[in-house]
Amino acid sequence: MAREYLASSPVGDPQFFGIVAFTQGEDPIEPLLMCSGLRVAVSDRDSADRFDLTPPVSDRGEHLEQGWVEVIDGVDLSVFPSERVAIVGESASGKSLIVNGMFALMSAGTRTIGGKTTFAGSSFNPGGEETVDTGGGAGFSSLEDRLAGTQLAEGSPEWMRTVGTQVGFVFQDPTASWNPLMYLGGQSGEALGEHNDLSNEEIELRVLDALGDVQLPKSRRFFRSTRRQFSAGQNQRAMLAEALTRVPDLLVADEPFAGLDVSVAATIIELLHDLQRKRGMALLVVTHDFGLVARIADRVVMVYAGQVVEIRSAIELFRSPRHPYTAGLLASVPGLTDRRLEALRGE
Repeated sequence: MAREYLASSPVGDPQFFGIVAFTQGEDPIEPLLMCSGLRVAVSDRDSADRFDLTPPVSDRGEHLEQGWVEVIDGVDLSVFPSERVAIVGESASGKSLIVNGMFALMSAGTRTIGGKTTFAGSSFNPGGEETVDTGGGAGFSSLEDRLAGTQLAEGSPEWMRTVGTQVGFVFQDPTASWNPLMYLGGQSGEALGEHNDLSNEEIELRVLDALGDVQLPKSRRFFRSTRRQFSAGQNQRAMLAEALTRVPDLLVADEPFAGLDVSVAATIIELLHDLQRKRGMALLVVTHDFGLVARIADRVVMVYAGQVVEIRSAIELFRSPRHPYTAGLLASVPGLTDRRLEALRGE
């Protein structure tokens, strides 16, 4: 398949193919985030019937019902401390499913069915954990619990505490991501209150400081406002502030500039770049914008039809793409080549 285009494995194990090794002197650096063998399925009865697709079987042995289709098949990737990684591909290529799948943040109609995620030394199976009941029979825990249509991640208290305190998320829709009935400040402090022994006053001060970091007013008026009182750009910066309240080691941003006008997006790009550099946090960005990739990414994970087809440094990828899909995509973007633009061939 596409393995010849991926970065070399640091351990020679096919399970970790595409996960590169960084070193500091002679000592290898462990990845901050590592995902191996990720598998995601979606409910798509039309496609399943049209192509007579057999329902997938999860890693834990569960046979899914007819109509479920596996769309992410065995993805491996890693992010190292302070590294900036971009997951790139066309719309509907599976970029968001990969990011959401590794943390089991799945909406209705999607499921993580396999793989392992490790963050800061804590491991988690986003497709469900194997269990043994007191009667001696083996079973499997399920990830069917949902809140507002979102699948709730199931993991050890250590894993949940680690992710809740060390990972910040910025989701695609800056307005819809907020509860319209709650104040922005209250929502921004929820994770702090859940995972830290902080007083309400300390949480409020932390949130106000984060608002100042993203160039929003450090005022209690803003703290006690709802999403409808602000523009999309302000809502996006407020979402970024919420992610930064926990002083994360990793910031995950899924299409953070979708729907924003060019000037607002440019401001937030610079803001994100400055914050990453000052705080030394790792950054994982999902995007189809090569301009953004060129400005902030150290390494690029190229996704095509639910598979990782190329993992390269950003400089190497722009200079000499290896995979035909990568080369075709670059050739179809205005401003990246002096040649006549070419349509990306194939389906």
